[in-house]
Amino acid sequence: MKNNIVENPKIIVIGSVNSSRKTLEKLIEHDLKVVAVLGLHPEDAKNVSGYCDLKELSEKAKIPFQYFSKVNDSTVVDFVKSKNPDLVFVVGLSQMIREELLEIPKYGLIGYHPTRLPEGRGRGAMAWIILGKAQGAASFFKMDEGMDSGSIWTQVNYDVDENDDATSVVRQILTAIDKALDSVLPDLKKGVFFTTPQDESKATYLGRRIPEDGLINWKDSAVEIHRLIRATTKPLPGAYTYLGTKKIIIWKASLSNVKNHLGCIGRILIADDNYGIHIQTGEGLLKLEIIEGVDINELKVGNTLGFNFEKEYFKLFERVRMIENQNINGNE
Repeated sequence: MKNNIVENPKIIVIGSVNSSRKTLEKLIEHDLKVVAVLGLHPEDAKNVSGYCDLKELSEKAKIPFQYFSKVNDSTVVDFVKSKNPDLVFVVGLSQMIREELLEIPKYGLIGYHPTRLPEGRGRGAMAWIILGKAQGAASFFKMDEGMDSGSIWTQVNYDVDENDDATSVVRQILTAIDKALDSVLPDLKKGVFFTTPQDESKATYLGRRIPEDGLINWKDSAVEIHRLIRATTKPLPGAYTYLGTKKIIIWKASLSNVKNHLGCIGRILIADDNYGIHIQTGEGLLKLEIIEGVDINELKVGNTLGFNFEKEYFKLFERVRMIENQNINGNE
């Protein structure tokens, strides 16, 4: 679907993460007319993975900037209306855009998603891509009221292999955004805006992921656990386990090349300054590389990782019974 729009249209950018910044950088690089930027306030970014404050870049480019907490608030709507934009780019924002905001720009809103739409609509896409559940792509599309369902403007694939983790995939995403926007922004400046409807018969949806989804099940194979760690490392919340009641975040691990050790699942089989920490999984050993939450010296051969609810329940039960007995003896 080809739309001839005004040359060098007035653009507003709304976003909160690295992909938002990259998009703004490309618009500035191609000398598009960005009339305002709205960035998520730092105080509201606690649970936003890969948060990026857009204020500094906007002010450096002398573009009017305003923070927001909820994108559909009346103050945001009024600010956008005051700029009378032709297009609004909404990139790297998990909040859904409501109809009132959708209707403001003359030629619509442009959204972004890191999968090859219509495959992989929804949230938590980067982790799902590393877990092998969707094809990665920088997809820009004209937004409608659906979830990532608008017609495609530009799309550039990137491939994820067994060596990639969330950190390296972010770099691939930014490179793909570069290529995708370089392919269309010169035409947009001339007033050419071409989009292609998505094939609804091929649409798939990814369920929302939460930090608790990073809990490691040591009964899984070393390959599966390694994939989970790669899929949830920084800038995401991380995969985690427990040593007793101490939470350990595992930011990086590798598949162990040790083949002559076998032990109980979750048990540390090797803990050595030279060879590192190796743990028995449901299939194969996993070597820990970068952890957080305990000192590496606390991980010793024979320790079992993973929260044992039954064990902790009986420890708590015995502690309560001891306190009750002390109270009884104290009252005699």
